[in-house]
Amino acid sequence: MMKVRARRQPEEAEIIIIPMIDTMMFLLMFFIVASLAMVIQNGLPVDLPKASTGVAHSAQNLTLTVSRDYAVHLNTKPITLDTETGELKNLNVTEDTLVIINADAHVEHGFVTTVMDNARKAGIEHFAIATQS
Repeated sequence: MMKVRARRQPEEAEIIIIPMIDTMMFLLMFFIVASLAMVIQNGLPVDLPKASTGVAHSAQNLTLTVSRDYAVHLNTKPITLDTETGELKNLNVTEDTLVIINADAHVEHGFVTTVMDNARKAGIEHFAIATQS
């Protein structure tokens, strides 16, 4: 008697997508963190006053920050009131340049006015006051 072997059906190939989903989630998280690290922050963190009508401005503008201890920074570079006009002129500002005043809520108005006046001496004509929404 002759034995007949049954032929086996080849198994269907499966694509296991769980590891692929894990890899995609890892890549997504990596790019989120990387993009947050590349954000340009003009200015330093200060306690801004609140305003319900505040408008966001482009990061291509200059930022003058006045901290609670009356330290002045041009973008993130520390400057003094005496060197402010010269520093702004060195940046080749034009009359279309917008300077965002990023002053702490506890700084006296007169000091902020002096900072703005020094910027006007450098040729700045457009100012915006940074606030919190």
